[in-house]
Amino acid sequence: MQIKKYTAANKEAWNEVMPKHQKASKDYLDKLFSQKGFIIQSDADLLNLFSEISVKNKNVIHLCCNNGIELLSIKNMGAARCVGIDISEIAIEEAKERAEKFSIECEFICSDVFDIPHDYYNSFDIVHITSGCLGWIPDTNLFFSICRKLLVKGGVFLIHEIHPFSEMLPFDSNPIENKAQIIEPYFRSEPIVENSSLDYIGKTQYEAKTQYWFVHTISTLINSLSGNGFLIKRFIESTSDLSAGHGEIEKLNAGIPLGMIIFAEKL
Repeated sequence: MQIKKYTAANKEAWNEVMPKHQKASKDYLDKLFSQKGFIIQSDADLLNLFSEISVKNKNVIHLCCNNGIELLSIKNMGAARCVGIDISEIAIEEAKERAEKFSIECEFICSDVFDIPHDYYNSFDIVHITSGCLGWIPDTNLFFSICRKLLVKGGVFLIHEIHPFSEMLPFDSNPIENKAQIIEPYFRSEPIVENSSLDYIGKTQYEAKTQYWFVHTISTLINSLSGNGFLIKRFIESTSDLSAGHGEIEKLNAGIPLGMIIFAEKL
């Protein structure tokens, strides 16, 4: 299956980069979470939504959770059962280690999001994904159908993601001087094939294992959500860089959309 080709390759690329991320940030993150009740989230719109939907005592699953720091924070907000899923064993090992070290009760499972066990279906009040998840997803329609199955009726799907518009702009590392210049198409039928460094934390440069990155338009996301029985309650755009690669554009204060939140409800 073509999806497996993509996810298997991306898994290898993430297992390759995780030790580099850990070298740059693991001790720092441990220091942060040593503070009882620490919350990593700082986006005001996202925190307002967490407050509005009342995450306290809710069951939450975070897909593509990486090293789990956002889910650990949600647990610190008062959530009930918290489950994190990621394709990288190394990321999940770090998440488990930090949860145990600081006595934050979360479950972390290594799995391709397309292979989540059916035991988890109809179990969660909130499905959450954050920046970078959708870019690794080959098929949003299939992915959103799984997200819906994970939720109880009336459950919430909360997407805090990189804005598709930003995919057209040069990254900070690109030598192009005008960072607001459009250099890539908005509409793409094929994934971007990359072998560049994934170390956006430590900034080390290396020839990475092959990665497949998917650019999904706003219309694709909206149609995939509505087609899978979600009612979109809120769509929020922002100038905040969620990609860790467009900081220079954010500094321009040019009113360019770099981040977004989609708040949807299972019908």
